[in-house]
Amino acid sequence: MVHSFRGGTHVRHEKQRTAGKPIEPMPLPERLVVPLRQHIGAVPEPIVARGDLVAKGQLLARSDAYVSATVHAPTSGVIKDILELPHPTLGKGMAFVLEPDGRDAWVEGLPIERDWRDLDPDALRELVRAGGVVGLGGAAFPTHVKLSPPAGTVLEHVVVNGAECEPYLTSDDAVMCARAEDLVTGIEILLRITGAVHGHVGIEANKPQALKAVAAAARRLPQVRVVALPTRYPQGAERSILQALLGKWVPAGQLPLSVGAIVQNTTTCVAIADAVVRGIPVIDKVLTVSGAAVVTPRNVLVRIGTSWRDVLAFCGGPTEDLGRLVMGGPMMGVAQNSFDAPVIKASSGLLALSKAEVAHPPEGPCLRCGMCVSVCPMARKPLDFPTMAELHLVSQADAAGILECIECGTCEYACPANRPILQSIQVLKAKVRAARAQTAATR
Repeated sequence: MVHSFRGGTHVRHEKQRTAGKPIEPMPLPERLVVPLRQHIGAVPEPIVARGDLVAKGQLLARSDAYVSATVHAPTSGVIKDILELPHPTLGKGMAFVLEPDGRDAWVEGLPIERDWRDLDPDALRELVRAGGVVGLGGAAFPTHVKLSPPAGTVLEHVVVNGAECEPYLTSDDAVMCARAEDLVTGIEILLRITGAVHGHVGIEANKPQALKAVAAAARRLPQVRVVALPTRYPQGAERSILQALLGKWVPAGQLPLSVGAIVQNTTTCVAIADAVVRGIPVIDKVLTVSGAAVVTPRNVLVRIGTSWRDVLAFCGGPTEDLGRLVMGGPMMGVAQNSFDAPVIKASSGLLALSKAEVAHPPEGPCLRCGMCVSVCPMARKPLDFPTMAELHLVSQADAAGILECIECGTCEYACPANRPILQSIQVLKAKVRAARAQTAATR
């Protein structure tokens, strides 16, 4: 059964530029910039130094903190430097500068073929951690932490998010088509680690080839169902896809664990299979490179640390009509201020949007029409937040549940007055968090 989820809307998907295109491996660039911070949590410490020779898959940085992730060499070469450089989400951050030697030689012992079915859940979880696996759909939360629920938690469902509801992006679609068997192996590993008895893969109906490929691969696992979901944004949000697949709503302030489920992205499942079965860490990503201002839109397999400049060059370069460069999708992506920022684990796409694609119509006064309320998947009242931001009503915004907002941008997309609702929400959320931190510090 497919249930409806709260709110949501239909957006112009613009996937036709890359839909159905195969994954094209990109040649190694002359330089890789590999950030230490590519995840939520503690920044790992370098364990290699300037001048060191490293091999592909070699560990470069790690942390003793539990909520953190390891960083590995995307290829073999020389560590030329470790310094602060452009970062796609932080502005700047410490990074390894790796000069490839062209051999692309694996560290000794990799890849391997491991009989993982003989391992217990703790050992499997540690292999996921060793592989530096994080949420590859964009959240970048360390996966081993997500797979370590509090004692006494009963998990029944592993939900795999193949919705890929962001406009333009088709990278998950391409991965599902090309690596369906590994995706299903990743689900099998997740079921073993969590003890869950049911697996669910939700894929929007506008991806028929992915649905066919994953359904065929999943036939060997009778406890896993593959479901075609109606195309609607933001179906890929955790609460939305849980409501669509399980008919369960995660209460405010709680996690999917509260309804006996965990949610993983499809690409994350493939990375879990790579880490557990072959010992291969996260060292590359499939990106959708699209938009009206790129010459040749493609789905490309790119080493982590590759600059946007090199990615665009592989796709024919940006046109003179470039209006904005965005990492991710147009609804929740991050605008880039440097062509030198690198691909990181959280990257799923690079959009070179034309001036026409980013043009914003004139803003008008709020009409109190309620469109933003009707489409909000979190059942908030977005129309109130811009006023609260203007009047600095921080405590009122906190009481109204602004931190529950997932910043999907649906409210702003639906607004007939073209109000910058999401920008107001982001500013106000920062003030609410600062106020909470100040209150906690004075107690």
